[in-house]
Order: sequence, then C-alpha cells, then structure tokens
Amino acid sequence: MKQTRDVQPDRVLHAETGRFSTNFFESDLILQDYLRRHIPEPARKFMMPKWDHLGERAAVEMDELSLQADRNGPELVKRNRWGEDINEIRFHPSYWTLMDYAAESEMIRINWDLECRNRFRGVTQSLSFVSGYLFSLSEMGQYCPLCMTDGAALLIDRYADEETRKRLMPGFAKKKGKSLLTGAMYLTEKSGGSDVGANLLEARHESDKWYRLYGEKWFCSNANAGAAMVLARTDPDKPGTRGLSLFLLEPRLPDGTSNPVDVVRLKDKMGVRSMPSAECRFNGTRAWMIGEEFQGMKMMLEMINLSRLYNSVAGMAGIRRAQVEAYQFALQRRTFGKDLIDHALLREKLHELGALHLGSFLLTWRTTRAMEAAWQGDESEAQRVRMLIPMAKWWTAEKAVYAAREAMELMGGIGYIEDQILPKLFRDVNVLPIWEGSGNIIVLDMLRAMEKSEGLKLLGEELDGLIQSGKPDEVLQAEAEQIFDRLEKLRSMSQHEREATAKPLFLRLIHLYQAALLKIEDKEWAEIALDWYRDRVIRPAGEKITPISREQVEVLTGWKI
Repeated sequence: MKQTRDVQPDRVLHAETGRFSTNFFESDLILQDYLRRHIPEPARKFMMPKWDHLGERAAVEMDELSLQADRNGPELVKRNRWGEDINEIRFHPSYWTLMDYAAESEMIRINWDLECRNRFRGVTQSLSFVSGYLFSLSEMGQYCPLCMTDGAALLIDRYADEETRKRLMPGFAKKKGKSLLTGAMYLTEKSGGSDVGANLLEARHESDKWYRLYGEKWFCSNANAGAAMVLARTDPDKPGTRGLSLFLLEPRLPDGTSNPVDVVRLKDKMGVRSMPSAECRFNGTRAWMIGEEFQGMKMMLEMINLSRLYNSVAGMAGIRRAQVEAYQFALQRRTFGKDLIDHALLREKLHELGALHLGSFLLTWRTTRAMEAAWQGDESEAQRVRMLIPMAKWWTAEKAVYAAREAMELMGGIGYIEDQILPKLFRDVNVLPIWEGSGNIIVLDMLRAMEKSEGLKLLGEELDGLIQSGKPDEVLQAEAEQIFDRLEKLRSMSQHEREATAKPLFLRLIHLYQAALLKIEDKEWAEIALDWYRDRVIRPAGEKITPISREQVEVLTGWKI
C-alpha cells in the first residue's frame, strides 16, 4: 500500500509545488505593516518592485540554489597546470546565480549609488536590510560577503583618499554578481582570536602610503574579495589595539599585475558553506594605508558595528524562517486524531516562536533606525546605539539557533532530514553567536558602553517613556526599576564580580526593552507577543498559563498563505 502523509489537501494552497508561499515578501504581513509605517513612501515605492521580485525568488528558487551552493562549496586551486601559484577560488554556478539575485535586489547599490544616497538619505540602510532579510530567509551564507562588501564600502567612502574613492566606489553599485566589487574584513589571527590587540601582522612601509604585509590572518571571510580591509602593525613596539593601522588590500595592483596572497586553505565550516573563509599568508603583499596611522581599530570598529547589525538581520530572518516552517507544518499535520495546531503544547511553542520573532524584529529595526539617525548627526541616538547594537546582535544570534532547533523538534524526524530546509538553516545560524563578537565579548562591550557613554542612561529614559505611554504597565515598570537598580550596583563591584553579574542582568534588560517596544505597537499580534514576554519571561514560572487559541496563533504569525 502506498504511504502518504496525514495531510489535509485543502491546507496546501500551492498544491503543484507543496509551498505555502510563492512570494516571501507578499506573505510577510508583519514586514509589510512595518514598511508602511516606517519607510517614506517614495523610498518604499522605489524598492517595492525589487523586494517583490526577490521575495518570489526566495520562495520559489533560492532554497534549491542554496542547497546546491552548500553541497558544492568553493574550491581552492593552488596551482595551474604549469606549477605556478595562482590561489584561485572557484565556485559552483549556483553561487553566482545567488549573487546575481542579491546584486539585482540593489541591497548594496542602494547605499552607494550617489543618486540613491542623496534621494533616500537617512533610510538607505533600512532599504538594504529589507532586501537582506528576504535574501537570508533562503540563503544566509552569502549574506556574509554582502555584509563585508557594505562594510568595506563604508570605510573606503569615509576614510580613503579621493582618488581611491573615485576608482572603487562605483564597483559597489553594480547590479550583477560577477561585476559587483565585494569586500572583506581580515581581522582575526592565531595569536589572539577575539583579542585583536594581540595581532602580529606586520606592515612595512614601501613608499607614499604603500606598505608590504608580512604574516598571517587566521579567518578571512569572503577570501576572493576585491577590496579587503586589513589590520596590521606598522610599529611592532607599539602594543595592543593602539598600534594597529588599517590597510586596503586588492588582488590586483594599479598596473594590472597580480598582488599575491597565499591562501593556505579554505575553512571546512559547519555551516555557511557556500562562501569561502580562508587562512591567508602574506609575504610582501602590497596594501594601501587607509586613514591615519594607528587609528586602524577605531575605523574597523565602524565596520564591525555595521556587521553586527547585519548579523542581527540574518538572525531575525533565521527566527522567521524557523517559525514559519513550524507553523506551516502544524497546519497540515494530524496527530492523535486532530490537527497538530489544535494541541495546547504545540500552540504554546508557536506562541514562544512568534514572540521571539516579533521581539527580534522590533529590536533589530529600532537599532537600525538609531544607527541611521546617528549617521545623520543625532548624538542621543549615537549614544543609545552603543548599547542597542550589542543587544540586538547577542539576542537575535542566540534565538536564531534556539528557534531553528525548536522548529526541527516540533517537526520530528521530518525536520531532521536534509531534504528539508531546517537542517541547513540550523547549521547556518550557529555561526551567528560566534561571528562579530561572541556572547561573552558582547557582554564586555555592553559594560564598556555603560561605563564610557550615556547609552544606558538614555536607554533607561526611553524605556520609561515607552512603559508609561498609553496605559502604564505595572509589571514592566517594576521590572525596569529592579533592573536599573541592580545595574547601578554593578559600578561598585570588582571587575570579576561585575562581569559575572552583568550577563543575566543584560539579558533581562533585553527582554524588558523588547516588551516595551511591543507595548507601543497598536497591533493585535504585538499584544499576543507581549503576553508571552510578560507572563512567561518577566513573571515567575509556575503560575497558571492559558494557551493562546488557534486563531491567535494565526494572527501572531502574520503570514499570508
């Protein structure tokens, strides 16, 4: 007898494909609502056709392309047939198709095309992140090279000389994958890992601003980049991050000759296998100093902060994809004589995943708006963003891993098999808590921001306004008072005590901030998510819980089938 799934046929809208969406952009009602309220109409109208096209590709084509690129990762060709070192990285065709889709969506161009920058000033990064979010719903690995590209363009635009800017900036605005000038960040070394102050790579002055690099970089993501930002020492006797300068490394010199970099090997990574991460050795490779000597770490931190927000967008997309996969499975699966979604424990899990998605969504977009305002000269937002970026990065990264794992468990054995999207998603999102600062590094950054900026104070003032707006919330108010009282006590502790005590306190602060953001959203889905934060996270466990209804799950998910 032929075996079939216990599925209600009328639940599968697109029966010929088995898909619950043929366009991720159209299906995402929460994203659509956010864009209507927060993106100016001219900018939204300009990007809508691009988002619609990318949303269709993400729903229909990109999963298979992503799986192909994952299974057929980049290959390093060390030498040509004549025995000459070429260190060439070659890609499966699926990689370039995906890069075409990214470039055509203008997620990088919108930031660096001069006309777009002037026309949509103050929201271009938001426009870029919408495209990045849609792209990451299906392919997260190649969002890393795109992140590196945007970051490299940022530093070149801000700190390179005019001739270099004129030569390179148009390359970041290309709309085809192979013609797009991509960037990289060569930061980590074996000597220190996250301790960048222990870096040893040496830069020896040659002439003008030209230097030659000697040493190794341990983790070079997007190793085939056309514009890599590299930290190196011009004075080995100047220790720590204060001795680091920033350099631009290009694979070809101005006269067209090769600028050799010895790619020792490509990393055999657990996830994001579609893009090349490498160990690179430099033996006289030429590079051009960017900005002032010994200011390298200060400049690189700007790229790192932008990368952390990219990390948050990818995490937000990972949570969303896991949530939607679980929700769609629950609609079609029958167990113990009824639909899976009609089981209270299942609805409780979907309540959690939906709340995690909305909390991450609002936190990430609030942080994006703060960063864009800071770039436009808003000093208060510049102070707040010192806290918000690490908060968003830490939370979204950890919860993306959790959401993917929970969705797999909810789907049982089906969710664990590699012909589903969840196993690859789970492997991919596990890099997010590691890249751009692990959780412990983030806690240290938040402590520094608390001590050396007005970020925490201004965040507290914002929280108070959010909690008091409309109908005051006694639960959130009591939690805020307790958190900020304990944060103040951190200042009198020893460094060891401060670090150990801060982590759970900062986590509570993130929970509270997300709940406050949900409180001011005049939407039913926000009310349902806020109930989860208030009753499952802030209040003590063990009290009676009434599970949300099937209809409330549908509202909370906000996904049009």
